[in-house]
Amino acid sequence: MRRILVVVLNHNKKDLVLDCLASLEQHAQDGDDIRILVYDNASQDGSQAAIRAGHPDFELVCSDLNLGAIGGRNAAVAHAARSAHSDYIQFLDDDAEITAGSIQLLAEALEADPTLGLACGKTYIGPGSDILMSTGITAKLHLGICRDRGAGEKDTGQYDRDDDVDACGSFAFMVRASIFDALGGFDPVYSPYGWEDVDFCLRARRGGHRVRYVHRAIFAHKGTRMGRRPRAGYERNKARNFLTLLIRHTTPIEKLAAAIFVPLAALRLFTRFVANGDWRMIPAQIGGLAEHLGRRRKK
Repeated sequence: MRRILVVVLNHNKKDLVLDCLASLEQHAQDGDDIRILVYDNASQDGSQAAIRAGHPDFELVCSDLNLGAIGGRNAAVAHAARSAHSDYIQFLDDDAEITAGSIQLLAEALEADPTLGLACGKTYIGPGSDILMSTGITAKLHLGICRDRGAGEKDTGQYDRDDDVDACGSFAFMVRASIFDALGGFDPVYSPYGWEDVDFCLRARRGGHRVRYVHRAIFAHKGTRMGRRPRAGYERNKARNFLTLLIRHTTPIEKLAAAIFVPLAALRLFTRFVANGDWRMIPAQIGGLAEHLGRRRKK
């Protein structure tokens, strides 16, 4: 019997996390030893009481501090490991939902092929939607590309084939517990605001572990940023952390290519900001670049 740890990270999203947990209660089928652990990052919106009342059989760990996405996920796995061994870890954000068989399909894919280290499914922008949010991540860092495949596309079956991908989004991916432990979890250098999941997948691939998209495993991620106005803090940290990702995961030749293509990608992004009236995001991104350079000078 497979031992699967499901980690749900929550912070002040009471209604969304209850939807997430309801989907787990309905669709996490028997046949596997599934442990559901909700790690609450110091919510102040009544989440903790609502989770206890609505899902008393689920394990709830409440942090006194908001550790962020990276710290919260790492702490949740460490807490679980103190009391039981897991074969696989399924991460879910508080605004994600599963469908029938999705967790089992990812576990079956990993179990069937020992060269696979991580797996993700087809994710929509909401339950019942036909608009894709992600079918895995394409990461061509030297070209300034790191994005969800299929994001914003209407699903017409164009991704109805299992494929190896560069990375998976941590809002709903599964990883072998042994790999998560060997890599030391998510790297806190990416706190806050991202790329830690891409970094984790690229580190796993460097160790010889493939990353697989399993098209029949269906998820929803209602918290996607598609269609939202950008925020300065997010853009600043995203730019800073992308440079960290780029330097860590490119060869010397790719770094030379990045010196040409990444500024071009940034120019296209800045043009889009101006066209959409979001010109304030430009100094935010430039500030992230300056912060990254400042960190490197201190080393």
